Amino acid sequence: MAAGPSYINLSDIKSDEETWLRGPTIYGMEFFDKHCHFGNEVELTKANLDHLKSQVNDYKPQIPYYVCKMGKTTNNLTRGKMTFNKEYTEEHLKNYLTVPTTIPITSNTNAWVGTRVRINKVATGHAVITTNWPDVVMGAEIKDGDICMFCFYDGTRELGCFVTRLSN
Repeated sequence: MAAGPSYINLSDIKSDEETWLRGPTIYGMEFFDKHCHFGNEVELTKANLDHLKSQVNDYKPQIPYYVCKMGKTTNNLTRGKMTFNKEYTEEHLKNYLTVPTTIPITSNTNAWVGTRVRINKVATGHAVITTNWPDVVMGAEIKDGDICMFCFYDGTRELGCFVTRLSN
């Protein structure tokens, strides 16, 4: 039998107290941790952490926030896409993605962005946003290395998403 991932408790990591690590196998015991799913390893600055704490304190979603560091593939303006990891997709999105669908996505980072994007579950088990994703990247001014927080919500008749770029 294959062993599962090993998890690291943040109290075991010596920090320079200017950044905090989170990720799929790096967990913490802060109040916000139970409301967030970290899609990849992120290094949170104090400004990021304060923004995240404030957001979670203001709104504790039914579907946990998806927090990740944005990369080059995500920010490609011609063929960009946003991929959510398999664990998050399976636990929180799969019931909404029985067929490819379009959902509303908004952001109020610097300039308000509102559009519809295509999201579907691909053969690898990941949820992927494709159509119109580059419009979100441009409108929300998302750059390579930014840490973003996705809030999926169950709207009246459909899944929706709000994306926030955490403060630098």
